[in-house]
Amino acid sequence: MPEQISAPGIYLDMTTAAYFGDPCPAPSLTQSIAKVLLDRSPLHAYGAHPRLGGEVDRHEDYVSAQAIGNAAHKLFLGRGKEIVVIEAPDFRTKEARATRDAVSAEGKVPILAKHHGRAQTMVKRAHEQLEALGLAHPVGDSEAVVAWEEDGIWLRSMIDLLSPDRRTIIDLKTTGMSCAPHSIGRMMNDAGWDVQAAMHERGLFATDASGAGRRRHLFIAQENEEPYALTVVQISEAVMTMGRKKLAVAMDIWRRCIEGDRWPGYPPEIVVPELPTWAETSWLEREEVEFTNAVRHDISQIIMAG
Repeated sequence: MPEQISAPGIYLDMTTAAYFGDPCPAPSLTQSIAKVLLDRSPLHAYGAHPRLGGEVDRHEDYVSAQAIGNAAHKLFLGRGKEIVVIEAPDFRTKEARATRDAVSAEGKVPILAKHHGRAQTMVKRAHEQLEALGLAHPVGDSEAVVAWEEDGIWLRSMIDLLSPDRRTIIDLKTTGMSCAPHSIGRMMNDAGWDVQAAMHERGLFATDASGAGRRRHLFIAQENEEPYALTVVQISEAVMTMGRKKLAVAMDIWRRCIEGDRWPGYPPEIVVPELPTWAETSWLEREEVEFTNAVRHDISQIIMAG
């Protein structure tokens, strides 16, 4: 089982801990770090990277949604973070908290038995719904790691499920938000699925150029509460184009930061922001409908009273 990467390629048996610790020859760029670069700053990316300023907190507070998501991920894919089920109703007792902290300190994921049961139900419902799409129990390599070097920097990406022919990429997302089709666009944008898909594509092209233009990227987005409904999203070419553009910018920023060992934060200047277009439009519409009509009503009342 490889724990270090010495050459570009697709690695199929790497542990989750090794991947997230960054096993590349030099600090590598991932889709999550790319999002931090684009949404915040290089300084934030430096602090989030395990090989630079990042420190792994093994004593994070227990968040049920995250625990359920991790468990569902492993149950669905057969691989993932090591899960330890704790037979307790909650973490109010000293004993339960001590067990939780000990599990976390070992780099494993503690989960209450009731939440593990929800994860099991989620996966069962997922397969039932995917069967209607011909995707029940998809076959492929789980948590396939793609690593490559490009223009002097290393990049890496983990694909939840990669088909044997390397043409279909599937990523599983669990959330407490609505996965209704009309909500997916916003979720896709906020979570940066376009950048993630572009990273997968770029890595697979670097290691298997024969599949260029013949791959499809699917995201399975499932709610973590009853009835555990899901929506399967296929990333369009238009979305891929946006993801490629964003990734190219992130790679350029990363390269310059790595080469110069400089990680700037926000610009040292006073900012004069503009209101988002939607906020301005919303207020103007409200002003027209509510307040202008209210003034007209008051004037008409005065006229009638006179």
